[in-house]
Amino acid sequence: MNQRPAPVPQDPEAAFSTKTPPALMPRTTPTADDPAGADRLGLTPEEIEQFRRDGYLIKRNLLLGDLYRPILDLLWQQPPITQAGVLRDRPETWVSPGDRWPKENRWGLSSNWMGSEPWPRPDDARPGGAVGERVGRLPYKLTRDRTNDVWRWHGIGHDPDFVGRTTGHPNVMHMAEALLGGPIKKPYRNRGVYAVFPCDLEGPDSALGAHMDQNMTELMVVTYLDDVEPGGGGFTIWPGSPQMLYPTSEQAFNWVATGASHEAMDKVKAEVQPVEFTGKAGDTLFCHGLMVHSAGIHQGRGIRFACIQDMNKSRARTHMRWTVAGKHGGPRIHCDMDGVIRIDASTGDDPADGDREVTNQWIMDSNEFVVSREPPRSDIFGEWNLGQVPVTGEVVDEQPWWERYDLPMTPGEGMSRGTGGTPAVALKDIADYEGEGVWRVRRRTIEDDTTRSL
Repeated sequence: MNQRPAPVPQDPEAAFSTKTPPALMPRTTPTADDPAGADRLGLTPEEIEQFRRDGYLIKRNLLLGDLYRPILDLLWQQPPITQAGVLRDRPETWVSPGDRWPKENRWGLSSNWMGSEPWPRPDDARPGGAVGERVGRLPYKLTRDRTNDVWRWHGIGHDPDFVGRTTGHPNVMHMAEALLGGPIKKPYRNRGVYAVFPCDLEGPDSALGAHMDQNMTELMVVTYLDDVEPGGGGFTIWPGSPQMLYPTSEQAFNWVATGASHEAMDKVKAEVQPVEFTGKAGDTLFCHGLMVHSAGIHQGRGIRFACIQDMNKSRARTHMRWTVAGKHGGPRIHCDMDGVIRIDASTGDDPADGDREVTNQWIMDSNEFVVSREPPRSDIFGEWNLGQVPVTGEVVDEQPWWERYDLPMTPGEGMSRGTGGTPAVALKDIADYEGEGVWRVRRRTIEDDTTRSL
């Protein structure tokens, strides 16, 4: 195995993109354009050909739309809806609810930040980080993305019932193994529900924000919880972009961008016509994890409800992708692939200060670097199954990373469904100081007694 030196660490919360805007408007995905087999489980030669060429395929009615009625019923009772006066039976209230959202929210959280404190707000003084340091993801993340208001309900992503209706559903697992090949890592969470609201038609036009999630996801999956019509904010992808980006990375399994990666991204935006995924509740998009994507242009009147999911093979993994708050005027620091966190004393920070906040991108089901640092292969799908071997249910039940690291994730006592999340912990609790600004994180690999085949 080619173990290359650890590259410069990157922010685990950052996406990969460039400043170049997309040049082409998206086309939609009518069912008439689907390859043969889109309406049934498994892979046909036509679907395999499309996936090899474009890096994606759509399965129609893979999951019954009725599965999501209880989830949507629960969704309409959540604070981003109720506190903004959004009413299920009054579509006019769905437009631009961000005008009525609080600038900051701390809904659905326990007092477990750095052990026992409330999750801080931006202006709060805090011993573990500078005032204004980010807290990372929230169970209810509210943003105004370019021209659309978006609610990312990350808290529902670790709800066992919801995972069973989405990523862990037998039909989704079947398709993951048909595409990736086994052993598939059993999912314990996904990113939750991403709700894109209609924008005010008198405001700026809705726009695309093309990017790629620079994490270890091998197969990205998007399931609609309700119908999405053309122009209704449908999840938008750039076909063939994985094939353009993959050979530019320094590594095959951990994304490490190069100068060629930025050139490839600019080329994708300039030359590739994006595709807006449209369909019914239960329709599911499968695409390579390096797919360039965006929330779609929303010129409709409905709310786009989609579950965003990350799937992987069971692989040897190493250190958590930690990110560390700056203090004493120093910048935020990130953990590298060797498990090293370097704090530069010349910035005014105190390298030996272990009472500082450490967080991770807790919305991900796989949150650790892959051990292998081998370079990209000549064939992006060289290790994939793509229907070559029949599905046998080769799934490995790995203990979730938050359990292995003894981190909170699920709702605490007395908290409702769809809440919770992983708070900051102290650097000294996850790493050891070796001197001269170097902290080395403690690795908690998967042991034999925490991994079992299903």
